[in-house]
Amino acid sequence: MDENKPDEPRFPPPEMMSKTYERNAADGEADYVGSEPVYVAPVEFTPEPRVGEGETRIGVWGSPASGKTTFLGALRLAALDPSGPFGRWQVVPSDDVSERFLVETAQKLAIDKAFPPATQAVRPYAWRFRGDLSGTALGRRRLLRKRPSNRMEFELNVLDVPGGVYEDLRSDGLTARSVDHLARAQGLVYLFDPVREARNNDSFAFLNGTLTRITRLCMQENRLDGPYLPHHLAVCLTKFDDPDIFHRARRGGWTDLGPNGVPVVSDPAGFFDWLADDLHGSTMRLVGQTLRANFHPSRLHFFTSSAIGFGTLPGGSVDLRRFGNVNVVDGNERIVGPLSPYNVMEPLVTLLLGMRNGGRP
Repeated sequence: MDENKPDEPRFPPPEMMSKTYERNAADGEADYVGSEPVYVAPVEFTPEPRVGEGETRIGVWGSPASGKTTFLGALRLAALDPSGPFGRWQVVPSDDVSERFLVETAQKLAIDKAFPPATQAVRPYAWRFRGDLSGTALGRRRLLRKRPSNRMEFELNVLDVPGGVYEDLRSDGLTARSVDHLARAQGLVYLFDPVREARNNDSFAFLNGTLTRITRLCMQENRLDGPYLPHHLAVCLTKFDDPDIFHRARRGGWTDLGPNGVPVVSDPAGFFDWLADDLHGSTMRLVGQTLRANFHPSRLHFFTSSAIGFGTLPGGSVDLRRFGNVNVVDGNERIVGPLSPYNVMEPLVTLLLGMRNGGRP
């Protein structure tokens, strides 16, 4: 599940890169081809077009090993659940590359019981989500309206890059392209990996610089809302099935059993702050403070999530004695039981509802 962190200084000078990117003009891939610092001329890129009227674009980002690739692969599997609290959804790839990623990653997770490889190349993906919230707690009553108000649609637009691209003070064309991509979205999903943070204490180094650059771009385009960015943000505390993280949640009294015996955290924002204190010496509290300083409270939402879900008993309830869903076999992490994505679609639907309701409630 972990991505390999590029072997480079934490704060390289803007004109230096510790690894050179060689661009494949045929498909846009960028691969590492060297390890010695060399001068790299600024890479020109064309900013993405603004979101058109009536369109909704959501972007995804996170630090290395945050589980971004697995999260994206689990989205279609999560959308297939007809009993989900978020209604019925269809996920339609926008191009051949996005279609292949969706099919291959689903097979990797559900059939091979293995995790997709960490992102090493640059790939743009786009999927159109078409949903119907009728019959759910999220749906509206139609009240004789002619238009089916419970039908919703948005595009998940992802520039999939290695998480190291977002490291503070990294300055190259790929970083500029990635930040521009996030700045032009209306909604953002930020994946925070508490397992990596407990080990490396460096998540803040992949957030602070990115948000500073996004803010600068929005300021230049007069899109700031007072001191806040205009985006709706879903913060997903990933890998909630990890034994260490789930044990901490139970020890702190943050979990209850919801429908079908699946754990729920009724106050994920509070749990995020509590875990920041419990991971003493980490940068997690700085991450939380930075997010709250940059996004309006009504547009900021927290979730606990797991792309693969918990270990379960026959019938689907969570096995609280062995709730982890991963084993290590020959040095490789393998998924043990059925795949049951946990709080994967919910962040996207929450963002969409917030945008549909005009931002602030």
